[in-house]
Amino acid sequence: MKGSLNIFIVYIFSMLIYGIFNANMQSVKLYEEAWTKAKRENKQLMVLGSPYTTSGKMITLFTRTYGCGDICIDMNGCGSCENTINDKIENVLHIFNPYGYVIFESGLLEVIDEKNLKYVVSELYRIAGTNDNIFGRHYIQNHRWYFQYFGKYAYSFLGEGRIQRFVEKYPPNDDYAFENM
Repeated sequence: MKGSLNIFIVYIFSMLIYGIFNANMQSVKLYEEAWTKAKRENKQLMVLGSPYTTSGKMITLFTRTYGCGDICIDMNGCGSCENTINDKIENVLHIFNPYGYVIFESGLLEVIDEKNLKYVVSELYRIAGTNDNIFGRHYIQNHRWYFQYFGKYAYSFLGEGRIQRFVEKYPPNDDYAFENM
């Protein structure tokens, strides 16, 4: 019985690690697509959500994470990124010109205050110009049960914000659609 329990624990731990690394590699791939599009269209790449959050720092011990773009905005800073703004995006998006950027955003819209969500989304569309210039990466909705009952507390404890919603659909494939927790 004890051996079976150990095998089960190792299996669960392995699946958790695989899930984290798989989600990270999907983020890296999407970031690279956004970077390529920005350069092809002679636009700057705006990254919303630091690649060096607590979980991002852990991942970089073993592999790479997505990049900083030409400018990175996050309320907790963007670690070693060169061109950063340390602030909530709702406080700074208004300073950016329309149609001048390709946007890569990852895991940020889940934690935006409800009163600011509609404004932030409209600013993303304004700055990017089209859905095709927004590359959203959201994965917690795929692990709904975990994040509703456990993950939201870990997220908050790690200083990554308070999860308020799931991002059900997002650009470049869809318009944004949300479900509150």
